[in-house]
Amino acid sequence: MSTLKKFIKNTTILIFAKALQPLITFVLIITISQKAGLEAFGAYGTIFKYIPIFQIIAGFGLRNLLAREIAQNRDSAHKLVVAATVIALACAIVSAALMGFFVNILSNNPLVIYGTILASISMIAAGLADVYEGVISGFEELKQVGYALVAENAFRVGISLLLIYNGYGIIAIVVVFVIGRFLKTLYLYFYIDKKLVKATGKLDREFMYKLFKQAKTFALITVCVTIYWNIDGIMLESMRSATEVGYYSVAFRFMTLSMILVHSYVSSLFPVISNYFEVSKPKFEIACRKSLRILLVAVIPIAIVLSLLADKIILLLFKEAFLPSVKVLQILIWSLIPYAVSQIFAYALVAGKQQNIDLKINSIAMFSNITLNFLLIPRFGFMGATIATVFSINIYVALQIRYVFQELISFSYKAIFNYGYKMILVGLLMAGSIIISRDLNLFVIIPIGLIVYFAGILSFGIINKNDRQMVISLVKGTL
Repeated sequence: MSTLKKFIKNTTILIFAKALQPLITFVLIITISQKAGLEAFGAYGTIFKYIPIFQIIAGFGLRNLLAREIAQNRDSAHKLVVAATVIALACAIVSAALMGFFVNILSNNPLVIYGTILASISMIAAGLADVYEGVISGFEELKQVGYALVAENAFRVGISLLLIYNGYGIIAIVVVFVIGRFLKTLYLYFYIDKKLVKATGKLDREFMYKLFKQAKTFALITVCVTIYWNIDGIMLESMRSATEVGYYSVAFRFMTLSMILVHSYVSSLFPVISNYFEVSKPKFEIACRKSLRILLVAVIPIAIVLSLLADKIILLLFKEAFLPSVKVLQILIWSLIPYAVSQIFAYALVAGKQQNIDLKINSIAMFSNITLNFLLIPRFGFMGATIATVFSINIYVALQIRYVFQELISFSYKAIFNYGYKMILVGLLMAGSIIISRDLNLFVIIPIGLIVYFAGILSFGIINKNDRQMVISLVKGTL
């Protein structure tokens, strides 16, 4: 299969799988909020904020490292997967222990403590899954990750809903989550072992130590990123209440769903630009610039719709008790635009072997977010957490620009200005059409806004025929 076909198939399946995950999880969330109540919903949100933070210790940054190394040299795949498996198992055990330790320190809610300790068992599966996903990414077979993700979430949400309707609580949902995570990991293992590369074998200890040293930087990057996106809920529960976490979590779910498009795209792009960086720097630069433009065109209408129609959307899906979430969503969703920029820049830095710079930037962004949350949550509660996220993501991008522009990708400031003002005009036209049609049905307003937006995109020539052909040529590797 050509690089183009793999890229399109991987991206399409990943977007579908990752979009389906929060969509079907939304059903679970709505059911929990209705059947278990706001306090239990807050506890659920807090437990599942701990999981990704400690999962990064289990995976130790191996996923992106393996994806890059295998994309650039597939002959090393067997040694890499064997060494990485041993590292991940050791890190997973440490991760599970730390997860139980910290929840006992940070929370005084027995439900949160018990649920988080149970969830810590999933760290073993999570660490191994990161290894297997990295290998699969390096071979550009990410569609298999999508298949596994769909199956895992269908199992988890289906069984959880059945349990909730039969009177079981949050702990039962956590147990189902752990089982589903292990089933997904087993599928990835068997696929790699049968289709790509032998997943077990003799361990080369010297090679493992070298890999461990390399992985430390990737692990620290992942630590910073994960803490950045999850510390708000934990600090909010610790400094305020589970109820406020509930308000914040509802809005954050929409943000998470919106981020899927960006993450799916850059996950498929990463092995491609990693290879381009080795064989052709011009292709690397053009691919990054074009991808940045494509992602911005994709995320801007999402931010406009969710910000202007937050009240209608939340009332459609949740009870009136969650109306405070409207203000959170109206502000928080604007983080999506700098997030899209940050992901292209971050993956470009790693593909360009500038992971130490990426670590430095992520560290500063993480500490800025923690500091802002610490200062704003006591006074403003869940709105303080919202403001902290918006400010810190813009700090993150501002720090990236200096290094990316100087070291990796050349940009024309005239082109940036021309693109920027056209996008602002198109965005204003879309926003105006939504405001004018606000009294109509939600399912009429959104299509009207999107039609206006994409008509503007075509009229201003923001994404023209030549751009589309250029992207196809880049992925084919024919330039």
